[in-house]
Amino acid sequence: MLFFMFLLFGMGIIVMFSASVIPAEREFSDSYYYLRKQLLWGAVGLFLFLIFCQIPYQFLVKWSFVFSLLSLLLLIAVFIPGLGKSVGTSYGRSFNRWIQIAGFQIQPSEFSKISILLFASYFFYNFDFKKIKWDQKKIISLVVIFLTLLLIVIEPAFGTTVELLLVLFFFVLLAGFPMKRLFILGASVIPLLVVLVTQVGYRKKRLEIWLDPYKFRFDEGHQLVTSFRAFFDGGTSGKAIGTGYAHRYLAYSHTDFVLSSYVEDFGFVGFCFFLLVVLFLMVRIFLLLQRTKDKLGYFLGAGILILFGFQTILNLFVITGIVPVTGISLPFLSYGGSSLLTIFILFGILANITCKENLVV
Repeated sequence: MLFFMFLLFGMGIIVMFSASVIPAEREFSDSYYYLRKQLLWGAVGLFLFLIFCQIPYQFLVKWSFVFSLLSLLLLIAVFIPGLGKSVGTSYGRSFNRWIQIAGFQIQPSEFSKISILLFASYFFYNFDFKKIKWDQKKIISLVVIFLTLLLIVIEPAFGTTVELLLVLFFFVLLAGFPMKRLFILGASVIPLLVVLVTQVGYRKKRLEIWLDPYKFRFDEGHQLVTSFRAFFDGGTSGKAIGTGYAHRYLAYSHTDFVLSSYVEDFGFVGFCFFLLVVLFLMVRIFLLLQRTKDKLGYFLGAGILILFGFQTILNLFVITGIVPVTGISLPFLSYGGSSLLTIFILFGILANITCKENLVV
């Protein structure tokens, strides 16, 4: 499991550097700017991974309510002038997703994934749908989860909200809620999601771009159109790094569209290799979780697996135009400190869950 995890990170460093050379040179007159920052975040992420490998996951779950409250405070902080950083977009909307601290930017919605997973796994593993007793503790737990999701929507970070909703959906399913009722409940939420997408200006614009990206290819649709171009240019075996070929068309591809640059460099063969690595990693995690002794560890590990898998699939769907652009990063490959630290921490927790002492031999 760890081999494939570090293999993905290594692949990410190579392609992220390849994709970031031109924007780094243009913006900072330093071709290695983004590479150095990503390596720094990677070093911190590795340090956190080693720490969370050693912390019993039961301890983290026990303190999950405190982590959830801290996560709420960070999500509120993004709206505080002077602390939160607001970024305007071409859609005419400001995004409040970051906190500026000592020259570094962190994205609280990424770290909220950790607190939600810890808190929800404890909540649902103890939950018996046949004997529901809505005491004060359960009500407070639901309020905390709801407020976290609400603040992420307001930022807005709609893709992260959908991610977390899917994880919660699977937690409810694992907890034994009748599947028929669960799908009815899920279907009842669809109208709300449709309203959030079609009636909010920038999301409506993203939907229009998704339906006809070539109509907007000279402005907001440029990223998606050039992603298609990158797939086309990559061909079967790609345009190898070091041959003088640069990512001329795909701007800022080192972030959410990093896999488009990867395919441009390594082609369809490289794309298949990436899919195999991700598939082997997910299968290995699943097989290890099947051997866990503790139901709580199984719930928490399954949540991490679902989050990792869905985030990867959603990013693939975005860059290939199957779904509208959501701003979801690709785990281990996309540039960004908060997302990289979050995935390293989650895999550290997963390593602790699946260590030899917690598995059935």
